[in-house]
Amino acid sequence: MKTKSKLLVVAPVMVLAACGAPQYTGETLENEVRALAQVSASSAQARSTASKLTGGFKADITRAVGATPEYLAALGAAAEARHLVTVSEAARKPQLETSANLGSMVERGAGLASQTTNGASANLSLRQVIYDGGLSSAMIDGAQASALVALTEAEIVANRTAREAGATWVDLHALQAREDALTALMVKATEMLGQMETLVASGMIDKSASTSADIAVRSLVLEKSQIDASKAATTALYIKQFGAAPKALSAPPALLTEADLAKIKRDWSTAPILLQSAAQVLSAKQALLAAQGREKPTVGLSAGVSSPMDRDEQTNLALGFEVRWILGDGGRRKADTAAKAARLEATEQALEGLKLAGKSELDTALSQRAALRESLVTLAAQEVSAAKEIEILWSQLATGQTSVRQLIDAEVNSYRTTDRKILAQAELAKLELEMLASSGLLARKLGLSAQNAPMKATK
Repeated sequence: MKTKSKLLVVAPVMVLAACGAPQYTGETLENEVRALAQVSASSAQARSTASKLTGGFKADITRAVGATPEYLAALGAAAEARHLVTVSEAARKPQLETSANLGSMVERGAGLASQTTNGASANLSLRQVIYDGGLSSAMIDGAQASALVALTEAEIVANRTAREAGATWVDLHALQAREDALTALMVKATEMLGQMETLVASGMIDKSASTSADIAVRSLVLEKSQIDASKAATTALYIKQFGAAPKALSAPPALLTEADLAKIKRDWSTAPILLQSAAQVLSAKQALLAAQGREKPTVGLSAGVSSPMDRDEQTNLALGFEVRWILGDGGRRKADTAAKAARLEATEQALEGLKLAGKSELDTALSQRAALRESLVTLAAQEVSAAKEIEILWSQLATGQTSVRQLIDAEVNSYRTTDRKILAQAELAKLELEMLASSGLLARKLGLSAQNAPMKATK
């Protein structure tokens, strides 16, 4: 008997040891967190190698967005939410549970001799919920609404990230075009300054004219240094977003078509941010219904089989209805219901605010787009006029009707018109990217779909 008692004490200890000791202490947990938070240079190099940029606007942005941690995290959250729908659906299915016992049972007391029974017992139970006050239905519907929220969030992240990457591309291409135009002007201006110095030396023009022209040209050097600084900052942002240094960037194509514009005007209320807010309202409604369901009784069908340890005893069978109703919990359920009702009201008000802002932002964007397109037509006409003026001034230079200083001023004015045109083109391109991203069309054009979120967990 003593030997048996020792075995019964040692066996549970061996079983617990087989479960494994906790991995973390306060120190080891902090060390592992610090190790995970370290920024590795190899990870940036690996992403750069994996980017394989082609120089194509759409292809490179698609690759860049598909490799960003933000987008991958959003896809993972969408996959998690879809799995949680399955978790919620399981509550309405039969719950089958089994347990087993192996060991000794000692009976003593009441002045009787102790009696030890050695053996094994097993239990099998089956439960099926019949009525739960709508709790399980609300949990399923709420999980589906939450999955839609997560799915829409992935679309929002994809569109936002694509817009940011596209805007960086546009800015960098515009800076390069501005730099090229300014460099060409500076080359011309330097040559004309040399001509003016020759005329000053020969006494044909006054030194003051040469000095004022020199000041005007030298100011261009400061402007180029400002463009170089902006280009360096934008290049750093490009490397962060695309994972590689930019090469020769092509002009970004016009992605916004007339069909897209018509769809945006017609279906502005289906923008991802609005759909997500509406899904959050549905999720909050189901959370409120679930909270109300917890205040009601639960009725279920219960069946079970229990085998005894002693072979001489009979097997027990049980079948019947089980009713559970919490009569008092300190006000927890009522407070939870009130909290869910407040959350529902908050999400409804947030949706109304987004509806008002969405239409206003669309109208503003359409107005800005029309203004930019008109200004581009005007700037293009001014560019042609400036070129003709310069041509005339060059022809009059030989006859003395035009001074070198006038010609330099005309060249600078022509450059200013070209520079404004480049900036307006960039603003229009970024505005159209914003309109496409807000409507959710940008990610679709790039082939980025949150529907492709992985359902199988990987490690």
